[in-house]
Amino acid sequence: MIDFSERTKAAILAEMLARIPDIYDKRDTSPISTALAPAAYQLEGVYEALTRLQLQSFLETAVGADLDLIAAIGGVTRLGATPAVRLGVFNIPVYAGARFSTIAGSDSINFTVTAATEDPLQWWLTSETPGEIGNQYSGPILPISTIPGLTSAQLTSIIVDGSDPETDDALRARLVTALTDKPFAGNIAAYRKYFLELTEVTALDGSSVAVKLGGVQVYPVWNGGGTVKVSVLGSDHLPITQELLALLQMNADPVPAMGEGFAPIGAELTVDTATPLTVNVSATVAHTAGTPMDAIQLAVEEAIEAYFNEIRTDWGVAEATDPEIYISWVYLARVLTAIFSVTGVTNVTNVRLNGSAADISLTETSALQQVPVLGTVTLTEG
Repeated sequence: MIDFSERTKAAILAEMLARIPDIYDKRDTSPISTALAPAAYQLEGVYEALTRLQLQSFLETAVGADLDLIAAIGGVTRLGATPAVRLGVFNIPVYAGARFSTIAGSDSINFTVTAATEDPLQWWLTSETPGEIGNQYSGPILPISTIPGLTSAQLTSIIVDGSDPETDDALRARLVTALTDKPFAGNIAAYRKYFLELTEVTALDGSSVAVKLGGVQVYPVWNGGGTVKVSVLGSDHLPITQELLALLQMNADPVPAMGEGFAPIGAELTVDTATPLTVNVSATVAHTAGTPMDAIQLAVEEAIEAYFNEIRTDWGVAEATDPEIYISWVYLARVLTAIFSVTGVTNVTNVRLNGSAADISLTETSALQQVPVLGTVTLTEG
């Protein structure tokens, strides 16, 4: 890529003036300099546009709509936002299509009843507004539809988490995978591609449920010949619910080895999800006098959570030398760095992870796949 950073107005104007004989007045306020300055300014803008054009022309640096155009080369399309599916609990049976509203002021959104459960008082509701906003509210909901006899309506657990549109980094990673891996006839790459590009599954009542997964581990021959285990994370890079897990299993391989879902004939596919490993953190922290400890506590928790999210984001990336091996660690030094990065913290000592001054190796095998989740963060002033 050509570097145009030195093509500034001043540099361009200097080159222009250098081409004019010295017998003419070329001082800043002279007619010649005054006449050439606007052209130099415009040319600086041209070079800035050329720089942006170059950045938007390469996979590594393109963003937004330009990255979408590049992704088409690999047959990859940005995944859009998906609605949350939540469990509603009522005092009487309701009906599919009934609409409810959350009670969250300006952040209120509507939900529609989309599927029944085995319990006549519990129903699945789908957010009418796609995105993570559908995950945020829990509590009483108000009926928009007329439902005689309804006196209680509660929005409770998340069945399928809502997700925002795919980020540039996530799309870029999928495109790189699409251009380097060779999905074919049930190989590891094919399983990864299927689950990472999955946008909806069919529920027992035949309705469609939008989904988006955020990580995939594939374990071939995990329980003998012809068996495959796929472990997945949700779009939030956390373990998915048992309800969604059952839907994925039903859609991918409803009758083992019969090829009625995605899995090829003869391949017995087991769909699983990761197991959370709670990591409690303690440390001694020195901080500036002007920064209250409450603010330090909150910022430290956010910094450590951001690091844990990095680990969960890379959870589905196999070792370069072996596509069947996955390695995940919680490093003590990275936790220390996260704490030290907080504004106001001047020193960090005695960092412990689950009471030990050692890194934590997460288990990533066909029998157990772990992801770290942040437990308690105990900070002592020192």
